[in-house]
Amino acid sequence: MRTRLMSVLALVSLVLMAALVIPFLLAVSDSQAQRLQLTRSAALDRFAGLAGRSAAEGDYSGVRLEAQRHQELYGESVLVTDSAGQVMVSTGWLTKASPGVGQVADLAARDLPQLSIDPLLPWSSPRTLIATPVGSPHEPEGAVVLAVDASSAIGQVRRLWAIICAAAVVAELLLLFLAAQTSRWVIRPVKRLEDSVVELGRSATWNQPLEAGGPPELRRLSRAVEEMGATIQRSIDVQRQMVADSSHQLRNPLASLRLRIDGLAAELRDPASPGFAHVQHDLERLEDVLADLLTLAALESRLTDRTPAEPQDCLLDAVIHDAVETWLPAADAAGITIHVETTEGLIAAASEHDLRQLLGALLDNAIKYAGQGARVTLTAHPGVVVTVSDDGPGLSEEELRSATNRFWRGSAAAMGTGLGLAIAEQTALAVGGSLELTRTDPHGLTAVVRLQEVP
Repeated sequence: MRTRLMSVLALVSLVLMAALVIPFLLAVSDSQAQRLQLTRSAALDRFAGLAGRSAAEGDYSGVRLEAQRHQELYGESVLVTDSAGQVMVSTGWLTKASPGVGQVADLAARDLPQLSIDPLLPWSSPRTLIATPVGSPHEPEGAVVLAVDASSAIGQVRRLWAIICAAAVVAELLLLFLAAQTSRWVIRPVKRLEDSVVELGRSATWNQPLEAGGPPELRRLSRAVEEMGATIQRSIDVQRQMVADSSHQLRNPLASLRLRIDGLAAELRDPASPGFAHVQHDLERLEDVLADLLTLAALESRLTDRTPAEPQDCLLDAVIHDAVETWLPAADAAGITIHVETTEGLIAAASEHDLRQLLGALLDNAIKYAGQGARVTLTAHPGVVVTVSDDGPGLSEEELRSATNRFWRGSAAAMGTGLGLAIAEQTALAVGGSLELTRTDPHGLTAVVRLQEVP
């Protein structure tokens, strides 16, 4: 946004500067041309007067002498013709055969003075011709042509143009500096808002209060967003605290209930009765739900903790083999084979506990739902990418989008708490990684875990 704003401000300043400088440069060129025209027109009129007297006397020696002096003083050639167009005086390089001289002399002899000098530009030719008739308008007696040397005037134009352009560059740099400061003043509060909102969306954590700054409209927006973020933060904190407190408060009565039921089994006539088995199964399920809720609460607390954690790392292939060894009995009982493909030497920026918890949640999910006879493949690739895939029934595209939600269970799920994949995702986020669920070709589910590498 700042780049676009700076581009617009820079373009506007350049257009305004060009609109001011270009007419000024042209005015300087025109002014120097007019000044040169005035001085040379006066000299031309003097030569025309001398040429008129010389034509009346039949002696052009006087005008020839003045033309030579002018040539020596200014380096400008003079040409004088009579009424018949014959050259009577010529100094320097100027002859009637010179380019453009004949046409200018003929026009002046017909009482059409050629006195205008075009605006002098830095790249203009240093020579230009002006001419005026000799005699009265009704009885022309020839013409005087002067080859004006404009090199000095053009040099002055170049110097003035250089000064003006240098001043314009300095002014443009100053405008760009002011534009940069203005854009920074406007964008800084927007950037702070963006960072805070992104952090709120990523970790549900609202940063420290926003600094007041920028235009009044942005300051009001900052205050409104700050109040909104604080409200959301309080709501999230209350919700998480309630989940954690509820889980902890239920844990003690649940443990007491477990002891009572275990003790009751010794007093029953038939401890293997279906009713008692259902009670035990429901109690185990409730214990699993509470344990998973406590795990989720701990993970979310880590995500919102503003205190930086100590950096940890572990050898990836060793943790993977330990996790597979732990879950191998459950896989054998479910009729599932586990295949491991790892690259040795990979180090992940995560603790062994977190990585075991993450892999355990994914392996538990695959063993429960892949089905008897399925194959689970666990791989680790360079870049610290771990995949857990199976060739079971898998999930539909719609189910994949909801699979990591709390208490979500697929249509074919008949057991579990519905928190396993949610725990896996939160664990990946807690260690700075990510979890992505995709479909295995031709069928099955693949979980792709991307972890951070050790710097």
